[in-house]
Amino acid sequence: MESMKHTIAELSEHFNSKMAEFQKQLQTSSASATSPASTIATQFSTFRSFVLTALEGLQKQLDVLSRKQDEFEMRSRKKILLIHGVQESKNEKMSQVVTKIISENLDIPLKEDDISHCHRLGHSRSDKPRAVLVKFKNFSLRNKIWYSKSGLKNSGITLSEFLTKERHSTFVAARQRLGVSKCWTKDGYVVVVGADGSQSRILTVGELNAISPLPHDAPLSTSSAPPVSSGPSNTGKVSNIRTKRAIKK
Repeated sequence: MESMKHTIAELSEHFNSKMAEFQKQLQTSSASATSPASTIATQFSTFRSFVLTALEGLQKQLDVLSRKQDEFEMRSRKKILLIHGVQESKNEKMSQVVTKIISENLDIPLKEDDISHCHRLGHSRSDKPRAVLVKFKNFSLRNKIWYSKSGLKNSGITLSEFLTKERHSTFVAARQRLGVSKCWTKDGYVVVVGADGSQSRILTVGELNAISPLPHDAPLSTSSAPPVSSGPSNTGKVSNIRTKRAIKK
């Protein structure tokens, strides 16, 4: 999907560049309104309008497909939470580690049988522990844990939702633009607080721009920006652990 978006963007840019160049040459060569160049100019204008309309239609269709793919991917993650700040140890059994953390810090009885699978993300690093992906068997249990995350305050451990790439990029951009206290995630959506104090649920950077336009001199946020925890910080710091992720079936 990303490659298709890139291809359409390149085609559109190339077409506009070439058409602008051709139009400039055509205007230069036109001696009068009654010359043959006048007919060519009319045909060129019609063709240009047709191609631009076609490209716009393709872009809209691609946007719809991208949104559907994003929704499908997010649904597959609805029972998943990421746990950040869990120190790594040799021969660790993550399901035992997770049940202990949840049971002791959140006062929620959790058994290993409540977990579908549990593993660390990405390659081992010496500077910081990898995030832990936990998929629960029960969605209501996952939510109970998520909405009790304030119990992890001052523990050095934080929870975040397992967002798709686009939603995570939107969340990063929102925090950079609005501040940590004015954006968080809920049920896979990015919740932002506007200048008037109203809350909005968004999914894309485009929707964020409609609420809080990006200053002209500000750099654009990309998916490579430092990742963050998708809930209010429990330690006063923003978690920056966001490694390459994979869902086990």
